[in-house]
Amino acid sequence: MLGGDRRRIELAYSLLFTLPGTPVLFYGEEIGMGENLAADGRLAVRTPMQWAPGPTAGFSGADPARYPRPLTRGAFGPDRVNVRDQAHDPHSLLSRMRSFVQGYREAPELAWGRCEILDAGDPAVLAHLSSTGDGAILVLHNFAGRPVTATTAGVPDGRLTDILTGAAVERAADAPRVELPPYGYRWLRVGEP
Repeated sequence: MLGGDRRRIELAYSLLFTLPGTPVLFYGEEIGMGENLAADGRLAVRTPMQWAPGPTAGFSGADPARYPRPLTRGAFGPDRVNVRDQAHDPHSLLSRMRSFVQGYREAPELAWGRCEILDAGDPAVLAHLSSTGDGAILVLHNFAGRPVTATTAGVPDGRLTDILTGAAVERAADAPRVELPPYGYRWLRVGEP
């Protein structure tokens, strides 16, 4: 659906992990595995897991012609998208998904907090504050294909720390100003990291 655009894929999963509700992943999503659109209905997403490059995708030693479902081919096939190639690459989608899972675990406000939509000063930005009595997380998502500056009023006082990177974010006295790249996102803890 996103044409393999890594920026928009990450944006979609950032939304999944930060909006209210339980984030759920279907196997293969964590590496950007594609579908077999030649298969009927829901069978399109029920392809063998792509563990490694090659004709069997590391799924089995059996002849792939005997697999109950054929492997995905082309740009999303196992020669280009697989766990082995992404497992130790710090810039892979799998690594980003791991950071989302870790960030979600470190931010109970996202799972249990009250979610409030805030004005970010740009219609392309979704800003929301998830808060509990113990803390708050400001999350920003840029849906535009252009860089934006989000200026978000209504954020409690305190230091802002990016949950995914650990970096501190400068804030003006009245409202945080955060630069977001095209399709960018930030998860910002308000207060002590």
